[in-house]
Amino acid sequence: MPTIAPERAKTIHVAVGVVTDGEGRVLIAKRPEHAHQGGLWEFPGGKVEAGESLFTALDRELFEELDIRVLATEPVIEIIHDYGAKVVRLDVHRVSRFSGVPRGKEGQPLLWVRCDDLPGYDFPAANAPILQALSLPDTLCITGSFASEEVFIECLQSALGKGLSLVQLRAHELSDEQYLVLAQKSLDLCDQAGARLLLNRRCLPESLRERVSAHGLHLDNTSLANLAEKPEAGLVGASCHSLEDLQRAAALGLDYATLSPVAATASHPQAAPMGWARFAELVRQAKLPVYALGGMKQEDLGKAKASGAQGIAAIRAFWAAP
Repeated sequence: MPTIAPERAKTIHVAVGVVTDGEGRVLIAKRPEHAHQGGLWEFPGGKVEAGESLFTALDRELFEELDIRVLATEPVIEIIHDYGAKVVRLDVHRVSRFSGVPRGKEGQPLLWVRCDDLPGYDFPAANAPILQALSLPDTLCITGSFASEEVFIECLQSALGKGLSLVQLRAHELSDEQYLVLAQKSLDLCDQAGARLLLNRRCLPESLRERVSAHGLHLDNTSLANLAEKPEAGLVGASCHSLEDLQRAAALGLDYATLSPVAATASHPQAAPMGWARFAELVRQAKLPVYALGGMKQEDLGKAKASGAQGIAAIRAFWAAP
């Protein structure tokens, strides 16, 4: 008797629009009280119909809900939720230009909210990666080699002067005490520039880490593998090299990941690059913002975003003496 193959779960493709006003604010709408997850806030959007492009679906849904027409978009993040009987694919795009004045055509309350204030509103749990992606910049600067503290300060000031707002302090050659001194000086410069500093230091005791009020931590791959729970240290990310790494980072509730190596890199010449196709495949299955790392240049940012990345992380692209 022939076996019957199990029915494949249906995938529902949903276009989600993060409408921006050019002043650092995004538009959110409140779900009706009687609806599923009623009373929570959400980003507008809806199901992509058969034969529709994502742009067409987003334009149609936002016109039906908000009375606006979409003129320009860029990808933010793609999230896939497997509910067993169905799979929901949230395809989130930032709406950077639109025509018309947004209004709740279905009677739903609307609010313009700054990205920094979004955590103060109640969203469905599935929106957590979207909120995190909106809070992160599209570039992550990793500090590189330096001949002296003076050279380091020059390099960091140059990076901050270019508008970089997220910096990972990576200086494994220093002792713990030297690292902490440099971290404090880096933090002072980052605070002045409105940037955030992440500490990348394997096995740094928490008692020492607390001496520097950095904005978060970046964990190497070994630390990620041994992690039992997310550290209470602000923004926490990790270095990932596989789907298993990305899944572990998401399960632990980390805020972002780097995925490498995408291209050939001088710092790890023995590592085979995965290429953009494999990178995009892995990111599509991730449930947190992912930075492309490994051989990245500033001009790769568009390709990274088109592949589903939060943006790019790099040393050489950003770390150079003025």
